[in-house]
Amino acid sequence: MAAFRLVHLSDVHVWRFTFNPLRLLGKRAVGMAELLLGRADRFRLERLPEVVSRVQSLRPDHILISGDLTTTALSAEFADARQALAPLLNDPDRATLVPGNHDRYTPGAAGERRFERAFGPFLGGDRFPWLRFVANRTAILGLDPCRPAITARGRMPIAQLEAARSLWESNRESIDRLIVACHYPVEAPGELREELYWKRLYNAGELGEWLATIGPHLFCCGHVHHAWAFSPVSVPNQLCLNAGAPLLVDRRGDNPPGFLEVTLDGSDVLVVHHAWTNDGWATRPIECRDGFYEVV
Repeated sequence: MAAFRLVHLSDVHVWRFTFNPLRLLGKRAVGMAELLLGRADRFRLERLPEVVSRVQSLRPDHILISGDLTTTALSAEFADARQALAPLLNDPDRATLVPGNHDRYTPGAAGERRFERAFGPFLGGDRFPWLRFVANRTAILGLDPCRPAITARGRMPIAQLEAARSLWESNRESIDRLIVACHYPVEAPGELREELYWKRLYNAGELGEWLATIGPHLFCCGHVHHAWAFSPVSVPNQLCLNAGAPLLVDRRGDNPPGFLEVTLDGSDVLVVHHAWTNDGWATRPIECRDGFYEVV
């Protein structure tokens, strides 16, 4: 198989202030308070054009964005995100998106399917789960455990998990390289487990049990705003990739914001982190797995 290059972005968190009392009900009031108390300063929207330009310069074969394009799922936030990311989203065959919990922030946003209305051409189907082929024998399985709730915790619907099993069983003979796209990780690296705990996937164990049976796969996620590449103990045949948050301010100098460039060359996988620094962009390989997709 020819080499395939994927750019993995996540947690862009385009935000808008709103002071309309009709829109400041329930959880959105909490979100607006967080923006006013400092979140807006931590996610610098002025950087987004530079991020888009950097991704364009790489000329990837495909772009995957694993959720949280917005902050409180306002219609205006979706419109802003769609416009800002337009240079990366000019061909539905070369970009795939799944929602994050912030894109399902309120019952109204979820019920009106605002994410689907804004980014429908870049989904693999009308309902989750879905499977789309993005290259020769290379496919993305899209999952959505996100829901409107007071907490940031998610839950994979059992019906969706069963449908994912069926999708995989029906297509597994046609797939050599599987990429699972899901906003919530099943696990986090040791130093970040506590952070994930407070906004975890309630039934991560059930999802992980199934993923452990499907063979080698990439799991492209977000939610925890740190870039990583590791194999969870519970899913050892998974290479879990978190792209981090490209607009986040790195005040302590230990979590540079950016995105991932993933090269699949035959059965080999190379993951490079593109990080925004005070001096511009820096790159560092964070994972190299020769023969990762080889069936044992």
